[in-house]
Amino acid sequence: MNPARAPQSAPARLAQIALYGVAAAAVAGLLTLIVSAVLNGGLTRAGAADALGWGALILGFLSGAVAYSQSGQGRIEGEMRARLGESYRAPGLPWPQILIPLIGAGVLSAIVFALN
Repeated sequence: MNPARAPQSAPARLAQIALYGVAAAAVAGLLTLIVSAVLNGGLTRAGAADALGWGALILGFLSGAVAYSQSGQGRIEGEMRARLGESYRAPGLPWPQILIPLIGAGVLSAIVFALN
C-alpha cells in the first residue's frame, strides 16, 4: 500500500525545486568537466570554467525547450478542440520543470564567475 502523500507547503516545494536545481547543476557540471578533461587531456582552471559555462548554456537551452514545447502543445490541442466545437483552457507552463534547469544554469554561471 502506498501511503497518501501529504500536501507540501509552498516554502517546502520551493526548497525542493532549489535542491533539484543544484543537483542538476552538479550532474551537468560533472559531465561537462569529464568531457572537457577527456578531450583536452587534462583539466585546467580556464578549461573548467569553459566546461562549466557550456553546462550552464545547455541547462538554459533545456529550460527554454521545455517552455517552448509546452506552449506549442497547448496551442495545438486548443486548435484541435476548437474544430470539434469544444472549449479548452490550455494548461499553464510547468514552472518546476522550467525553474529546475534555470536554477542549475544560475549555479554553474556563479561558479564560472568565481573561477574567472
